[in-house]
Amino acid sequence: MQILTRMLLITWLMLFGQIALAADLQLKPVRIAPDVYAVIGDLGTQTYANEGLNNNLGFVVGTDGVLVINTGPSTHVARALHDAIKKITPFPIKFVVNINAQNHNWLGNSYFQQLSIPIIAHAEANRLMQELGAGQLQFARTTYKEKAEGTALAFPSETFTERRILHLGKTEVQLLHFGSAHTSGDIALWLPQQKILFGGDLVFTERLLAVIPVGNSGGWIKAFDQAMALKPSIIVPGHGKATDVKTATRDTRDYLAHLRNSAQAVLAKNGSLQDAVEKTDQSKFKYLLNFELLAKRNMNQVFTEMEQESF
Repeated sequence: MQILTRMLLITWLMLFGQIALAADLQLKPVRIAPDVYAVIGDLGTQTYANEGLNNNLGFVVGTDGVLVINTGPSTHVARALHDAIKKITPFPIKFVVNINAQNHNWLGNSYFQQLSIPIIAHAEANRLMQELGAGQLQFARTTYKEKAEGTALAFPSETFTERRILHLGKTEVQLLHFGSAHTSGDIALWLPQQKILFGGDLVFTERLLAVIPVGNSGGWIKAFDQAMALKPSIIVPGHGKATDVKTATRDTRDYLAHLRNSAQAVLAKNGSLQDAVEKTDQSKFKYLLNFELLAKRNMNQVFTEMEQESF
């Protein structure tokens, strides 16, 4: 009897300990401007400790409702985001937007789906979610463990290809796709009345960006330029604190241009991938977090892209 009682007690502690842990997460939105908020994620890699929240979330409070930007890497994070929103406004959430198909932008979708809230993404992002979602969910369960409980795949309910305009009462929100960039389904969110740009993964600050196979570095530069042509007064990047055009350009565009110019110089001399990776001097950007982890990988990917472009 004592053994059974002890087993029941251990089970109770495990179950309710996990529930208490899951309830502990409290997100702290930063007020970017009146009625515009961002949750600034960790700048490192995705871990158990940060629950995979190494990107930025956000929300806009309109005159009759709220628009959520990204749902986080799990149901746990999505619920915490909703809790944070409810402390700021009583208005209901009218729309949810996923800025691309990376796991930390959309694996919290199922929480909002259960509330019957429309979830919007670019058509190409939706395609990538369908293709990569199972692997992303397995990563979440392995990495976040009990913090990923309740997380399930929930794909966007609405998609678009170039532009979508939404209204939160008198507040206008524009969803804009400028082409393949960090991923092929990247979008930016533009608030024309406030001149605020949620640049998504078109913009990285404070940490080194990652060039990955599902995007395109040349397209990224073009997309970045089109976004900056809007002349935003404030930019909320996909990673890093809110910033201005000058800083966004230094940390994102200048780095991408340096990689592509360096790769082109190696290709012009019939150099190899190894030449590009080992001999390209990226030290100018060493001030950015994760430099040692990503610099050579980025050169590898850019050189590979540009080799294919030359055929």
